[in-house]
Amino acid sequence: MRKLLKVFLAGVLTILSSQSLAEPVKLGVVNVGLLLEKAPQAQAAGKNLEKEFGPQQTELKKLAKQLEKKQQDYQKNQLILSDSQKVAAEREISMLTRDIQRKRNDIQELVNIRRNEELASLQSLVNQAIKEIGKQQKFDLILYEGIAYTNNRLDVTQEVLEYLEKEYRKKRANFNK
Repeated sequence: MRKLLKVFLAGVLTILSSQSLAEPVKLGVVNVGLLLEKAPQAQAAGKNLEKEFGPQQTELKKLAKQLEKKQQDYQKNQLILSDSQKVAAEREISMLTRDIQRKRNDIQELVNIRRNEELASLQSLVNQAIKEIGKQQKFDLILYEGIAYTNNRLDVTQEVLEYLEKEYRKKRANFNK
C-alpha cells in the first residue's frame, strides 16, 4: 500500500512539475466526516430514523418500566412469597428481561441497517456534489479518504497499472528461477 502511495505521489509530482506556468493546477480537499455530520440531508436522515423507530423505543421504555416494577415488587414481597411463587416471579422477571434484550437487539439491528442505507445514499450524494463542484470550479484534483474527482490530465491510473504489472512480472520471473 505504501509503495502504491509513493508511486501515486511520484506520478502527481511528475505531472505537477510538467505543467506550464500559464496553467496552474487547482487542488481541493474535502472533509467528508464534517459533511456527513453537518449536511442538512444527514440531519434530516437522523430525524427520520428517530421518527421511524420512535414507537419501538417507546415500547422498550414501557417494558423496562414494567420490568423495574416487577423487580421492585419481588424485592418488597420476597419474604412473604412461597418458594413456588418466588420461582414463578423470578422466571417472569427473567423472561421479561430476555424479551426486552431481544427486542432491543432487533431494533438496534434494524436501526443499523436503515442508518447504513441512509449513509450510503448520503455518500452517493456527497460524491456527486464533489464531482459537480470539481467540474464547475475547474478543479484538477479533489482529495478525501481517496480521490473523489480528478481531471483526466492528472489521471495516472494507467501508468500505475503498468508499473504494477511490470513489478508483478519481475516477481514472478524471480519466483520461477
